[in-house]
Amino acid sequence: MDFRLTDDQLALRTGFRELLAGRFGRDELRAAVERPVIDRALWRELGDAGLFSLRLPDADGGVGLGLPEAVLVFEEAGRALLPGPLVATHLAAGTVPGADTGRTVVTASDG
Repeated sequence: MDFRLTDDQLALRTGFRELLAGRFGRDELRAAVERPVIDRALWRELGDAGLFSLRLPDADGGVGLGLPEAVLVFEEAGRALLPGPLVATHLAAGTVPGADTGRTVVTASDG
């Protein structure tokens, strides 16, 4: 079994790394934790890039990729210290209208 990344997987990882490069740092992450406000323009940009619809089938308007590709993209989000409910929005894509495109931000409830 070959565990090396394919050229497509490498390109996907590089593309998201470049998209997120230099946008966030410790100060931005700290501010997001202290005052959790979602940057809606950024969220839509991430949706347009396919972040939230990675695993949705093409027929449902998604990117149609698998779990390994999602792991690569979320690894880059972690590397960039990208704040926000990424996993919740990703998991809700296809169920909550607008989650897949970043037009809707999905968060967990405290109650």
